[in-house]
Amino acid sequence: MPVLSLLRKVRDSNERKLRRLFPILAAVNHWSQKMKDLSDEELRAKTSEFKRRLASGETPDQILPEAFAVVREAARRTIGLYPFDVQVLGGIVLHQRRIAEMKTGEGKTLVATMPAYLNALVGKVHIVTVNDYLAKRDRYWMGPIYEFLGLSVGLLQEDTPPAERKKAYQCDIVYGTNAQFGFDYLRDHMVLSRDQKVQGPLDYAIIDEVDYILIDEARTPLIISGPTEETARMYREFARLARLFRPGEDFEVDEEHRRLSLTEKGWEKAEKLLKFDNIADPRAATARYHLETALKALVFYKRDRDYIVKDGRVIIVDEFTGRLMPDRRYSGGLHQAIEAKEGLPIQREHQTLAQITIQHYFRLYKGLAGMTGTAKTEEEELKKIYGLDVVQIPTNRPMIRYHHPDVIFRTRKAKFEAVAEKVAELHRQGRPVLIGTTSIEDSEYLSQLLKKRGLPHQVLNAKYHEKEAMIVAQAGRLGAITIATNMAGRGTDILLGGNPEYRARQEADPQTEPERYQELLERYRKEAEEERKKIVQPADPRSPYGRWVLEQIKKWCRETGKEFRPEEWQEIYQGGLFVIGCQRHEARRIDDQLAGRAGRQGDPGEAQFFLSLEDDLLRIFGGERLSALMERLGVKEGEAITHDLLTRAIRRAQKRVEERNFEIRKRLLEYDEIMAKQRDAIYALRERFLLPGAGETPNDAELREHLLGMAEEFAELLVERYVPRGKPPEEGDLSGLLRELAQVCEPLPELKAKRWEDLLKIVQEALKEQLDRQWERLAPHFPVVARLVVLRTVDENWRQHLLELDDLREGIGLRAYGGTDPLVEFKREAHRMFEEMLVRSEEQVMRVLLSPRLTIRVEAAPALAPAAARASSSASRPAPSKPQASASPPGRVGRNDPCPCGSGKKYKHCCGKGL
Repeated sequence: MPVLSLLRKVRDSNERKLRRLFPILAAVNHWSQKMKDLSDEELRAKTSEFKRRLASGETPDQILPEAFAVVREAARRTIGLYPFDVQVLGGIVLHQRRIAEMKTGEGKTLVATMPAYLNALVGKVHIVTVNDYLAKRDRYWMGPIYEFLGLSVGLLQEDTPPAERKKAYQCDIVYGTNAQFGFDYLRDHMVLSRDQKVQGPLDYAIIDEVDYILIDEARTPLIISGPTEETARMYREFARLARLFRPGEDFEVDEEHRRLSLTEKGWEKAEKLLKFDNIADPRAATARYHLETALKALVFYKRDRDYIVKDGRVIIVDEFTGRLMPDRRYSGGLHQAIEAKEGLPIQREHQTLAQITIQHYFRLYKGLAGMTGTAKTEEEELKKIYGLDVVQIPTNRPMIRYHHPDVIFRTRKAKFEAVAEKVAELHRQGRPVLIGTTSIEDSEYLSQLLKKRGLPHQVLNAKYHEKEAMIVAQAGRLGAITIATNMAGRGTDILLGGNPEYRARQEADPQTEPERYQELLERYRKEAEEERKKIVQPADPRSPYGRWVLEQIKKWCRETGKEFRPEEWQEIYQGGLFVIGCQRHEARRIDDQLAGRAGRQGDPGEAQFFLSLEDDLLRIFGGERLSALMERLGVKEGEAITHDLLTRAIRRAQKRVEERNFEIRKRLLEYDEIMAKQRDAIYALRERFLLPGAGETPNDAELREHLLGMAEEFAELLVERYVPRGKPPEEGDLSGLLRELAQVCEPLPELKAKRWEDLLKIVQEALKEQLDRQWERLAPHFPVVARLVVLRTVDENWRQHLLELDDLREGIGLRAYGGTDPLVEFKREAHRMFEEMLVRSEEQVMRVLLSPRLTIRVEAAPALAPAAARASSSASRPAPSKPQASASPPGRVGRNDPCPCGSGKKYKHCCGKGL
């Protein structure tokens, strides 16, 4: 009873949420009737009217019904689509900064237009998709609605150049992927000039497939990196050594958490091979780390499952989508370890230059909303981390999708043989079949089995998004067989009988050949209708299936507030698309997404999952118990079993993995919260010192105040270094202090003071006077040079700090063995390191700017764009078109000499870097 009560409570809670939206929907419908009577000009003029009303004090909530009605009518006149009531409900939920869960085929792309228009009247709107193809498709599909109403629409793609990006962000509404938006944010905080920033304000974002972006993608932070100096030979050597270690004997494996630990025998072997007396010695830390990384690459990362090898490169395969990710690399030397394992050329390891997690980036937006077909199972996480509530929106028509019980086999081979037989049986009936796999390896294995049976089919691995969308759109044709990884063609509807529009578009461009396109469209529509009649068959309402369908219709009527009238549902149908899942995913919603491809918009459909005890999920989480149960039931090789006990065990396993992954993401966020505060501080500091943009008057007075404050703090640092705080000056090293001051001050002050505080005041005044002399001596270029030196120094130290934080995180887990919380220790250590980094940066800046030897060489500026003329695109060195600072005396400085700026680094690693 408690479980039933809980389920009832959840259902009632969602129904209450919907009931609160119905009055707003009624108001939208009222205004929609009025909008039909307006001319195009009158409808278009509504945008200016809304802006005036908002400026005079009305709120977006107050004009929502009228604005949504305007978009509804504009959509009908421009792209021939008119949002249904359920789509309006979804739009209201998005405007309220919540998540709208809408089933596959319910038209989420059109739903986003209403809240996007309303929010674009008061700020910038970013619409976030999962890949470049969908961003481009949606921008040009929905764009005419916004443009008809006088709003501008931008598009971001992987290859969009910076100038075009800036133009796109200046538009009212921008379409792009989460990676494009996130990386632009990071790049904007690596520039030298305000003109080089592209993104602008983060006002409001609508995220399509919100569960994938905010949950699945959240486990991998967005990172901009640069190469380090690790050698290829070292990785090859550790790959060779790793093969000498035996699982169970030299190391133990924890598959659930993807961890391994050396046994006593393994430690002894490592000491012998690496020639260390004690492998726990701190000097052996690097060797120990690379050995463990090589073992992980060997044990946990499998070719054609976690990655593929193509054109001499290791390309990561997304574990959730099966999509190839050529632009991503594993961090911490793991990618190089895999390259060494495969005998490939080893690319240099990369150091983090800037990073942010998806979680932190999207929390920077003032308003955030999302839509997906599956979010309810992750509502707790979405609520806790993002403050996003989930509202389940009813379908426009009853959902008639029949879920068959899971079928479980003992071996992977038996499972795939059974899938092939089932596909052959369905193909004989003319049923379209979509088969979902979790890896490229499974796709290819199943494809071979179907070829042996002479079954024509398509294999999609989410690699070519545009091409695959075309193929998936036809996956509902008579007898079509499509094998696809989970994300292949996502965002594209599967229509029974095929998609006539896609077919016609492949043969004729509607813009250049409108007559031929229209002719083909009519022909393919007729063909699709004929095929649909063969795929979907009438069903007997009195049969068990017929009674089940009527129950689904009654349930839908309750959800939508409609009255159930039996006479309206005399004709019911069966058949439709049959979806087969070849493995239960570790997240339940991924399975729901696959099954959701069937039974769209009132069409009948079926779904069934085929499993084996060798599947990762069952093997790692409770495989032994399931195997013992099948033994007791006497199940033989090749036989299948279906049982409630097994289904419940699988659900429990999935829930365990979801909870574990939530903890991983939560922990990642907790660590990132610490880094985020530091990142915000650094980005705020950079913002103060950016070069002014075109037409901006530089605030030199503010710059002077900042530099005087830095001079005072630098003075305190120098005095404390040679005279301990509180001690009389004569007890300190005044001669050492004078030697230091000689490098940054001319003339030298007289250090006559009886108290420490008086000595500090003398040095502070001397350095501030030196700053004034420098400002006057090097005018008018000193302010520009000062800004460049600060930015260069802060960037260099921030990069080094990120590298040190990476190293700290790698080893902080070991503190748990000492009885301390690794997170608390990380917080304490990271704060100490950050404070040291700020002090170090300040000292380096002051040593350059106060140096009496500082000279400025002015070169003629070449003809460049305004932004480029002020600063180069690199965040680490000034542009040749600007005055360049030099703290070196006349004559050449050797690359390996100490840098004249006083940082203590070699010239080639400091001011000479990149020259």
